Amino acid sequence: MKTTIIVAEPLTKEAFAPYGDVIETQDSHHFSINAGMVERHHDLAKLDIDYADGGRPIISFFEILEGSSFPIEFDLVERHPKGSQAFIPMFDEPVALVVAAKDSDVTGADLRAFVTNGKQGFNFHAGVWHMPLVSEEKGRMFVIVDRAGPGNNCDELTFENEKIELQIP
Repeated sequence: MKTTIIVAEPLTKEAFAPYGDVIETQDSHHFSINAGMVERHHDLAKLDIDYADGGRPIISFFEILEGSSFPIEFDLVERHPKGSQAFIPMFDEPVALVVAAKDSDVTGADLRAFVTNGKQGFNFHAGVWHMPLVSEEKGRMFVIVDRAGPGNNCDELTFENEKIELQIP
């Protein structure tokens, strides 16, 4: 079985643009609200929800049930063709993510890995392949904004003869 090693690079808006949005306050459009008591960092990600057949945006919490130590191996990616999926960590530690373009024939060579700076969230555009959510610590929580409704909104792809090893520098 072939093993493909990918090394995570820092998550930046420019590098991640083909796959989605980086959710962060750095260089964001912002303005003061509530009589100057609050700074609003505005419109940080492009939500893309397919409203056909009753689709609607939802907000959920995801909790990590089992921690993972790096490097990790995986052989599964998924995508959500009917809507974007935003992840906002509720902790101040880096998060690793792996993505690939919307193509249907994805191999390990098509994957790109990123690691957040501990203060960033991320939003996968509709149809972008990504590794399932992992974290080094059990119990970490994420706020998720994505689509609910009828129709299949999760495609999975298992690499038959390939394992992917994700390394964090």
